[in-house]
Amino acid sequence: MLSFPFSLLALISYVTSMGLPDYIQPCSRNDPNINECALKSARQSIRQFSLGDPSRKLPSLDPSYVAEMTVYIPNENGLKLVFKDNYFYGLSGMELQNLKFDFNKKIITTEALVNLDVTNKYELSGKLMMVPISSHGDSSIKLKKTDLKVKMWYEHVTGPDGKIHWNITKHDIKYELEKAIFRLENLLGDKQIGDQINNLLNELWRDIVADVGPYICRSMTTAVVDNLGVFLEQVSYDELFPE
Repeated sequence: MLSFPFSLLALISYVTSMGLPDYIQPCSRNDPNINECALKSARQSIRQFSLGDPSRKLPSLDPSYVAEMTVYIPNENGLKLVFKDNYFYGLSGMELQNLKFDFNKKIITTEALVNLDVTNKYELSGKLMMVPISSHGDSSIKLKKTDLKVKMWYEHVTGPDGKIHWNITKHDIKYELEKAIFRLENLLGDKQIGDQINNLLNELWRDIVADVGPYICRSMTTAVVDNLGVFLEQVSYDELFPE
């Protein structure tokens, strides 16, 4: 019978040495076209990775969740719009545009294009043309052709398995999108007023996205990087990029 400390050590070693899953193909670190190889592999695996892998304790990223986002239109003296329980669908359909590794500087850069559909609840309050209003209900947002540029820095660490693993130390994201479409349902119980407010939101979509964009990007990229971090604990550098 294994002693408790030895059993625990064996379990930790197993967790951090699961190897590559069959949906990810390794790329030789000596391949002169390694970025092309990595991009091809990532494109083939992005859907499975986004939908999660219970066997590796990787939760689904589609949908992603943001608890609350607040917007003031046009400022704090106007309307206050709070979106709650935001579920973002679409990451599993992400199109990777490029993926580059700088092994000397230990930097990963990637660019992706994605359409996101958001379902949520809204709470609207404030004044419209000096008239106090208050409303709440179901809402949705469509973020068309969202271009994400992500940069990650990593370090080499020795895992409990004695092998070199990557550990992501920080990340940064920039984004642009072609269009955002907002729809608030049952606004004040009046279709005409509701249409006017929805039209106003869609005219001011750039200003609104400037407010909610940081919420969205920070939450989504953190979820992705967290999953990637767990994955990199399970797969060594030599398994991911053999010589």
